[in-house]
Amino acid sequence: MTGNSNKRKSDLVYEKLKEDIQRGRYLPGQRLVEDVLAKEYNVRRNTIRVALSKLEKDGLVSKASNGTIVSFISVQEAIEVLEIRELLEGYVTRKAASRITEETIKKLEQILNEMKRVLQEGEYYKYSQLNEDFHNLIYEASESKIGQQLLKNLKMRIIRLQFQTILLPGRANDSIKEHEEILMALKNHDEDAAEKAARLHVANVKEVIKNNVKLLSLSESTLI
Repeated sequence: MTGNSNKRKSDLVYEKLKEDIQRGRYLPGQRLVEDVLAKEYNVRRNTIRVALSKLEKDGLVSKASNGTIVSFISVQEAIEVLEIRELLEGYVTRKAASRITEETIKKLEQILNEMKRVLQEGEYYKYSQLNEDFHNLIYEASESKIGQQLLKNLKMRIIRLQFQTILLPGRANDSIKEHEEILMALKNHDEDAAEKAARLHVANVKEVIKNNVKLLSLSESTLI
């Protein structure tokens, strides 16, 4: 097997494991056994090892005395991540408002329409992926490479928790409205409104988490 083939397989396994962690198939503290995963994905242990190494860099898994486990994050840590994210989202969205092109705005409109469609069909994971695409386009439009990287790292740490909030009654519809506000501000090239809408979006996620710890089947000490 070639090196490139190995790399492609490890990337595929990485994406699948990330999805499974996001969906809650693997829970915080659960051990990820290389032999078991290798059989499940029909790949070599080394391929699993490479994928787990990438997940560790993302903060989604960590080393423990009994091997590799799905990472924990406390309520306090999750809230801190969102507070920092709120500032950064506001910053990059403000930057994007003055730099965004009509082509990118059209792409955002298409993504938002697709988000509405999949939400009606109950495809929450697809909604989550489209949500990621929506924000990534804004990050790119901001032309802030540092902001993009920081946000990517922060969002990865609470990827499972973010997905769970969408499953709460009414939250997905509220999220759609928040995205509409962000898009409107960007279309108007209104920097103040764009920053405000982006910050409010993240602030609302933070409040949802704080107010729904039990509904999210989370403990006060370990959120994800």
